[in-house]
Amino acid sequence: MAEPSDETEAPDPAPGAETPVPAAPEPAPGVRDEAPGGQEPAAEAPVTGPEAAPASEGMSASVEGLAEQVRGFHARADNYEQIIRQMQNRIEQLQGDQVQALLKPVIRRFAGLHSQAAEAAERARERGEKSEKDFDFFMDSIEEALGLIDVESVEAESSTEFDPAKHHAARVVTTDDPEKDRRVHRVLRQGFTYVDADRVFLPAQVSVYKHEEPR
Repeated sequence: MAEPSDETEAPDPAPGAETPVPAAPEPAPGVRDEAPGGQEPAAEAPVTGPEAAPASEGMSASVEGLAEQVRGFHARADNYEQIIRQMQNRIEQLQGDQVQALLKPVIRRFAGLHSQAAEAAERARERGEKSEKDFDFFMDSIEEALGLIDVESVEAESSTEFDPAKHHAARVVTTDDPEKDRRVHRVLRQGFTYVDADRVFLPAQVSVYKHEEPR
């Protein structure tokens, strides 16, 4: 007598019924699905065509907007820098004007001493005195002292052409020589100005020839 088996035989499927397919085992954690034949699964293709156009246009618009903001910032920075430079130049100009106003009486006094020394040297030269060199040295010393504060002589001299920008006609001397017309007759006080200044702040006082026909 045969012993009963522990295994139960599955009944034969009915004619025409589908045979169930066993489910595939779930992959273990950390194991990637592999394509048949051991190949890597194909990567997803990037989105192209009409769907990608809006995103590209939006990116271009953002970049252009940022570039416009940067250009505006540089323009404002250049404008501010120009304003600051103009303010600094104006401050320096005002400071220079104040210094000139304070020094003008001193420079005028030096100019007077310079003229007196020039006249004394001329008289000594006419008399043949040796003191001429001393007065010339004194004039040079005055010019050197004024040069320390960037002040120079306009170098007015007799017989030079009258220049209203550098000379002030304190006297008029008539002459019948037409070649002497509007020429410096004598320097009464030497003029001085700052180096590279646009105008002379202390013109030389001179006497000027004026031509008149003899009667």
